[in-house]
Amino acid sequence: MLKLIIADDERMVRETLSRIIDWKQYNIELVGLCRNGLEAYDMILDESPDIVLTDLRMPGMDGLELIEKASETPSPPQFVILSGYGEFDYAKRAMKYGVKHYLLKPCGETQILESIRDVAKDCFQRSARQYQKESQFQTADSMAHNSMFSIINDTLYRHKPLEETFQDFEPFLDFYFTPYQLFYVYFLEEAALEDCLAQLRDYCQRQMPYVTVHGIYTRNTLTLFFKDCSQDYGPFIRFLSNMKLPRQNVRQEVETAAFGDLRSLLFVVLEKIRRYSVIYYVHSFHILSSYNYGYVSAETEHLLSEALNGGTQEMERLVESIRAIGDLPFLKQVASSLLLKAALGDPEISAQWMTEFLLSVSREPSLDSLKEALIRFLRQLPRQAGAKSASSPMIQQIYDYVEQHIGSSSLTLKSIADQCLFMNTDYVSKKFQKETGMKFSAYLTSVRIRKAKEYLAADPSAKIQTVAAQVGCGNNPQYFSWLFRKETGMTPSAYVAKVHGRTEGT
Repeated sequence: MLKLIIADDERMVRETLSRIIDWKQYNIELVGLCRNGLEAYDMILDESPDIVLTDLRMPGMDGLELIEKASETPSPPQFVILSGYGEFDYAKRAMKYGVKHYLLKPCGETQILESIRDVAKDCFQRSARQYQKESQFQTADSMAHNSMFSIINDTLYRHKPLEETFQDFEPFLDFYFTPYQLFYVYFLEEAALEDCLAQLRDYCQRQMPYVTVHGIYTRNTLTLFFKDCSQDYGPFIRFLSNMKLPRQNVRQEVETAAFGDLRSLLFVVLEKIRRYSVIYYVHSFHILSSYNYGYVSAETEHLLSEALNGGTQEMERLVESIRAIGDLPFLKQVASSLLLKAALGDPEISAQWMTEFLLSVSREPSLDSLKEALIRFLRQLPRQAGAKSASSPMIQQIYDYVEQHIGSSSLTLKSIADQCLFMNTDYVSKKFQKETGMKFSAYLTSVRIRKAKEYLAADPSAKIQTVAAQVGCGNNPQYFSWLFRKETGMTPSAYVAKVHGRTEGT
């Protein structure tokens, strides 16, 4: 079902539009009525609607400003303009942002419905095409990665001849007729591997969105390979060579090779990795480790027991062991075991809190996020008495992400759900509101105002435009000033005067 927002400063218009059409009949959910562009923009951040029916002349932020600002969000909605003004300049500016329907008041139900249905049809078609394309790629991508990881494990631990291994996986991979490109990234330190993969993921999503990239890391060398896309690989090589990695002490070097088929490539690559006891396979830009799982489970439980008895060195070794795990299902198994063991040893840990934590562990889709949540829990064990009131790991991730990216004007709950949590936006929104008692847009506003107060208090000469940009209001100081006054009851300059004990304007 598509989501619709109606924005108009006339109450009668808003309420009439909400009642005269049975939106659900057309598979559309009316999620909100907004009095102005500012309210509509906040609701766009919260609800990620598919369609916005908006007036043009509204206080605070007019319809065109709303369209422009919403176009900067990761998934901008489609707009239908309903206005009493027919100037061509408005229509031309609206068309610049892809608006196809510009209706003049007074306007009948039939005209509005025709426009909405036309836009809805585009939304459904676009969604269906994108879903089908992504679904097909995700299925093929997952199959290719799982097959490649199994081939590596067979090679390392079952000692089967390569030709026999290839025959087992012929239904899933083309070993003989598709050319491949290979890239060695030398001198890449293990401490910098995760940063490297994060940047590599972002690059591939932008430049090669439907290419399955395989990777194997062994002791300071990252080997990447994928089907030959018949393109200029110069930009990709420069990207790999020039990545800025904070934990990398030397500059990485890149070497390339071309292979006529996957079989010949794997003969070279698999032969090189046979001598390593531990290798890391890059599955969808996350690390899967090949090592002795039984040993790791026993070792982490032993280290936890020592840490609970006051062993600080054992705690650090336990943290290192957790960070080294690269398989999400296995990490969930280890996490559940450690959490239960910790709960048995500490009667102050709430059973309800532990149940919720274990549930969040089972649902966590991110390897890195689960690691950090588990490590935070383990480090806090000595002061776990107030655990019932602690935030869940997912909410804490949102808090941390907002703090780190508050300067981004495109920061939304959808962007956090997609890029950080890898979870459904609606679920995250409901979970956030249920646990915090507030909508995400309200929380985001509160953080922006808090940060703005800090900047204004630290530098009374700071320009409002600069502070607006620092807290994510972009190049819209008017919106920032309005928001600041709405939240604090005073203008930014009045706040500076109050904090620094002087008359406003001096």
